[in-house]
Amino acid sequence: MAENIALIAGATGAAASRLTDLIARTPGWQVVGLCRNPPSDGPGVRYIRTDFTNLESCKAAVAQAGAVTHMVYAARAPFGEGGVEDVPANLMLLRNLLDAADVPSLKHVHLLEGGKWYGLHIGPMRSPTREDDPRHMPPNFYYDQQDLLTDRRRGKSWTWSASRPQYLVDVAPGRARNLITVVGAYAALCRELGVAFDFPGVPAAYTAISEITDCSVLARFIFWCMTAPSAADQAFNITNGDVFRWSNLWPRLADYFGLKQGIVRPMKLERWMADKGPVWRRIAERHGLHYADIADVALWPYGDFVWNIDWDIVSSMTKARLAGFHDVEDTEDQFLRHLAEYRERKVLP
Repeated sequence: MAENIALIAGATGAAASRLTDLIARTPGWQVVGLCRNPPSDGPGVRYIRTDFTNLESCKAAVAQAGAVTHMVYAARAPFGEGGVEDVPANLMLLRNLLDAADVPSLKHVHLLEGGKWYGLHIGPMRSPTREDDPRHMPPNFYYDQQDLLTDRRRGKSWTWSASRPQYLVDVAPGRARNLITVVGAYAALCRELGVAFDFPGVPAAYTAISEITDCSVLARFIFWCMTAPSAADQAFNITNGDVFRWSNLWPRLADYFGLKQGIVRPMKLERWMADKGPVWRRIAERHGLHYADIADVALWPYGDFVWNIDWDIVSSMTKARLAGFHDVEDTEDQFLRHLAEYRERKVLP
């Protein structure tokens, strides 16, 4: 029998898939994934169809899970990921899970947050961000969720933690909201059309300092938060642990794809890529790619958002380092490794 049962809400989502895999491979642990459309069970993991908007559905799922010791909340109200997201809906989902999972065996609850805690979706913010920075003008559902969690913690034996990653990247075929595939698809179209590899964002975004959070790093960090006493009852920034500039990475990407280095040419990809579906289908057919619809590979508005941020985005990792988490990834090298894997998996040419 597993000594620990981790209940992961939103287990098949972009942020939690790697965590599900990591915990399922760890001796003494079992994963129960709660999701709206569960896949088949795998080694060390069971999936349960759960309607997070329904308290009774959540209670039934927890009852099936067994003596839950840890809960990770990585779900989101299914209304998109725009700038200002639905506070009541997101708060209700977390409240239902907390109501259902507040059982005697519970030891820890982890809440996944994000860079919008600091107002990334609003405009320039303090850099580097620190976990105790003042909150911006609401609404922000992260604030309400963390307030709910800390309020529920009072008088309980379990502890909580929260993570605040930046742009999430991963090798996740079928997920178009991913900088890796946005870059890769854009480069493939440039090559097919015989044009230079221009940077499609604003000049300040090209030279600004930025950062990402690889989903594998996030998974290791959340698992650390779940088990490290030094992480109890705190929120932490989590990134790859380094920073980069597109002005340094872009030439490496051009070399990788065999493209001529272009110029900084601001253009809205959502508009300029709107007629490129037939070009992508031609590429997909010639290379035997798994996705003939470019919408399954690249979410162009996401690229537009990232490449039009004209200020530095840096999260202080000091708090996590002092608490004991020291994992670091080289972001530029990681970009190239992920692109290579997407090519091997026949997602990119």
